[in-house]
Amino acid sequence: MDVSVGRMLANRDSTAPTMLRALALSINALDAAINLDMDRTADDKAFFQAEKTILEKNFDDVANAEREVLLHELRQRQKHQARIVVGDAVVDRGVRAGKKRVTLETNLETADRIFGEDISEIVDAERHVEPQLVLQCIDRLTKTADFNGKAALIADLTTRATNQEKNFADRESAERTEVDLDSTLADAIAVAADALYSLEKRLLERFPRDKVYVRAFFLDVGSKRKKG
Repeated sequence: MDVSVGRMLANRDSTAPTMLRALALSINALDAAINLDMDRTADDKAFFQAEKTILEKNFDDVANAEREVLLHELRQRQKHQARIVVGDAVVDRGVRAGKKRVTLETNLETADRIFGEDISEIVDAERHVEPQLVLQCIDRLTKTADFNGKAALIADLTTRATNQEKNFADRESAERTEVDLDSTLADAIAVAADALYSLEKRLLERFPRDKVYVRAFFLDVGSKRKKG
């Protein structure tokens, strides 16, 4: 039996907005059939209501999963990325100030030995590499003869570098969470797609001679034409 009404249903590869539009149209069409179709029997309307309840849960599952993905992106992943960007500037500032301090308290040769002759090799390094470069500077600084403010400088640079390392670790954790949330959303979309396909099949089995009627229950995601 032909189980198609000639429309492209929202499928497992659909985006969340497309799936939500498709589900909403089907839910609203079922609601309209329940309340307006005078030719349907009580059994037909009970069928419509049962199908509507299924799709409403699918809609909520997709909408909630999409919301969790969006909120995580805006409130977690972007937060940690912003901390990395700001943290990089904080580390750079500390390294420049640290080299100046060592130069003033000791001499340029000592400062160059600790931070390198060209400080840009540290402050312009890739962000994820820079904290380790700073910790290496701290190691060399620790082995240098004592000078006024040395302990405070070591503590200051250590805090800046370790904070930045934590920023990267936190972002990686957020990215792992994002993968899980994306998977949950994909699963919800897949379940919803199956529900739409099953609804189409059951409607065609129930109303085999009225494909035009059945077509009204579904969004055609393959059509670019819009009718009023």
